[in-house]
Amino acid sequence: MLVHRPGYIDGFSDLAARRRGGQGFHSAVAGCFHEWGWNPYRLTCVKSSHSVRCMSKSTISGLLLALCLLPVMAMGAEVKSLYEAEMQVPDQTRSERGLAMSAALAEVVTKVSGRRDARLQPKVARAIRRPAQLLQQYRYRALPEDRQGELMPGDDPQLVFFHFDKKAVDRLLRESGLPVWGATRPAVLAWLAVEDAGRRYLLSADSPDALRRVVEREAMRRGLSLLLPLLDLQDQRQVSFADVWGRFRDPVLQASQRYRPEAVLMGRLLRTTDGEWQADWWIVEGKDSERWRANGVLPVEVVEEGMAGAVSWLAQRYAPLGGGSEAGHLRVTVDEVRSLADFARVEGYLQSLQQVAHVRVRQLQAGRVDFGLALQGSPEGVAQTIALGRVLTPAAPGTEPAGAGTAAVLTTDSQHYLLRH
Repeated sequence: MLVHRPGYIDGFSDLAARRRGGQGFHSAVAGCFHEWGWNPYRLTCVKSSHSVRCMSKSTISGLLLALCLLPVMAMGAEVKSLYEAEMQVPDQTRSERGLAMSAALAEVVTKVSGRRDARLQPKVARAIRRPAQLLQQYRYRALPEDRQGELMPGDDPQLVFFHFDKKAVDRLLRESGLPVWGATRPAVLAWLAVEDAGRRYLLSADSPDALRRVVEREAMRRGLSLLLPLLDLQDQRQVSFADVWGRFRDPVLQASQRYRPEAVLMGRLLRTTDGEWQADWWIVEGKDSERWRANGVLPVEVVEEGMAGAVSWLAQRYAPLGGGSEAGHLRVTVDEVRSLADFARVEGYLQSLQQVAHVRVRQLQAGRVDFGLALQGSPEGVAQTIALGRVLTPAAPGTEPAGAGTAAVLTTDSQHYLLRH
């Protein structure tokens, strides 16, 4: 499934999902707002100097729907289920569960580290052979209806869910010299152009195509916070199949601006006349980009390579190798801290970051707090993760921190932020 993004409202998808779940139109629209902590019907009346005018539910729903469909600024994404994996098994025997448990742990260490080769590290490989030591819980469930007609091995094929201990997995990775990439990750918008048996199309967030489910599943398996475009009238006016297929950067990036992603992934997927699949992938973030290719008999093979390539490239930027057990340090200056509640909010947020081992207060001034962070990763990667969140925003270059006599200089071991209010 696509990953939930704080700060981004996919109004069409959310509303459509609620309607498919059986909700009426008005309650579906209201449900969007209740999720954000708003009561849409509290302001049903407007008092003027002469009278009180009350709006009907239909009017309110119309106004709320218009707001629901407005994309707003995205600031990273919270990737769920990093320490979980689900595997298919032919039955509930202990031997099959053990094999599935090992495969699940291999998937988890890949997601958390962002490294394809994490499972090959000697200490990690030994843990994968004995995965029960890191396991917290497991449970079985029946295959979903859309897969029950497939030919599968075993007399009683089903799915088994595994949840591993976060602290134990993190410790294993750090002791192996691998990074621990937190749940706050860059949001990636994917424009995928597909040619299959003479049919050409772009994959959308609401596409009934089976390929969309493959893309969502592989993104989740890799810990990639992936978005697909709405492909509504606004998108269709700005970008075409030919733009994505031809890898014309400017129109694609222009159409991507409304979604505010941190990175844009373009994929060109072709099913050849002999039935095999070929894919060209291209990821862009700012001025940097990377291209790679994939081939396979099944579409899942080329999609898996696309998602794995994107995660590997992003992990090098946001979760670089931290040099083993050697701890890094980062000084963080935060302005606009106006109250004790503000202070607690900032300190709690910094402590919640996966790459931060310890937070201490260096200095307190009016409206400003200096924090010292002990890191379990690189200062560059942690600073980039902070910038993705919704709590702090980087101060404008050249601005002067409160109480400072000279302009702030942003370095890899000293960063300046403003608290969002």
